[in-house]
Amino acid sequence: MTVHAMLRLAILLMVGVVIPALADSVELVLPNKLTAKAEYRRGEIGKPTVLLIHGFLQTHEFPTIHRLTEGLASAGYSVLAPTLTLGVTYRKQSLPCEAIHTHNMADGAKEIAAWVAWLKSRKVTSVVLVGHSFGSVETLAYLSARPDPLVRKLIGISAVEGRLKVDGAERDALIKHTRMLVKTQQKKLLTKQFSFCQKYLSTPESLLSYLEWTPQRIVSEASRFSIPVAFIMGSRDDRLGPDWIDNLKKTKAKVLVIEGANHFMDGDFEFDLLDNVLLELKAP
Repeated sequence: MTVHAMLRLAILLMVGVVIPALADSVELVLPNKLTAKAEYRRGEIGKPTVLLIHGFLQTHEFPTIHRLTEGLASAGYSVLAPTLTLGVTYRKQSLPCEAIHTHNMADGAKEIAAWVAWLKSRKVTSVVLVGHSFGSVETLAYLSARPDPLVRKLIGISAVEGRLKVDGAERDALIKHTRMLVKTQQKKLLTKQFSFCQKYLSTPESLLSYLEWTPQRIVSEASRFSIPVAFIMGSRDDRLGPDWIDNLKKTKAKVLVIEGANHFMDGDFEFDLLDNVLLELKAP
């Protein structure tokens, strides 16, 4: 834990935790008629609004996202933490790997766009995207489409490379095969090992949308945006492929490494994570 984080913890223990803004439960009917849910905390005028995106198959109540929501709200920031529907209206639980997955990356990017538009309708003037784990890749997908000028920065936490646990040649072969299935409109469900799922069950279209975000594509996209991009990584993150943090450092993005932190930045490291996010929110 950094000295700054230790001082923060000591102050909280002495004077008590600052009570953050009361949470509003928000519902948004999307263009596809599904209803998405989110938690919204109104903060101080003049500070950017943080739009928090959870990791693969999770919800806005995932511990890493929830802790950030509480910490950022206590620091006076407005925070919007939606749960991506993943094709399920009013979704409020994480999806099991073995469920039939029909959602794709483009769907998630469109939902982020809808939430940015919702913030815009509330006269928000500045938005910072913060994604955890695969949520960082989802925010990259949004930015690679048609992002609103309201979005001024991306902060990726524990950004994964969407890897399969196979080598590059096997990955390329699977992508090629899945593209063929999509092109020929074959509807047979696929069961593959993807991300943390040992058996990810999905349509070919759904799987392909994730497979095509290869490590090379993520590195390329992170380098081409006009807005600042920062990645906050844990040195003991065991969900990453070899040399992934070094590959991120080859982009023009800022890469910050929290020594000893794992993928979820939990325990004492939640204070280090919050400190780093707060510093990036203030940085140009």
